[in-house]
Amino acid sequence: MLISTGESMSDFRTRWLTFHGRHIEPASKEIFGHVEKMVIGTLIISAGAHVSSNEPLIVLFGYLRHGLVGRGVMLFGIVLLLLNFLDGLYKLAKLEWHVALQIIMSLCYVILSVRLIQLILAFRGE
Repeated sequence: MLISTGESMSDFRTRWLTFHGRHIEPASKEIFGHVEKMVIGTLIISAGAHVSSNEPLIVLFGYLRHGLVGRGVMLFGIVLLLLNFLDGLYKLAKLEWHVALQIIMSLCYVILSVRLIQLILAFRGE
């Protein structure tokens, strides 16, 4: 029995939307969520590094040292990055090729985090 082109296109569109809703959309939301958290963590680390390296014109309660506050902010950013990284490893452990994906994610995460911190500090220095 022959199917008209309207019915076959409709069937293809339905199958594509189902596949997209089950696989592509959740994966892209997870990826962009982790990238967003990584960018926020690197911004926090960069802000702490900037405060600890330069004496800003801001008076912090009058008695706190800028270097100490900057290191505390950097530590907070590092903890956020570490928690986001571990969450990504845990979620990838549920997948079929988890070891390869975890290695790739680890390399990309470290390289991107360090590079983002360098770029943010370079722009702040100007």
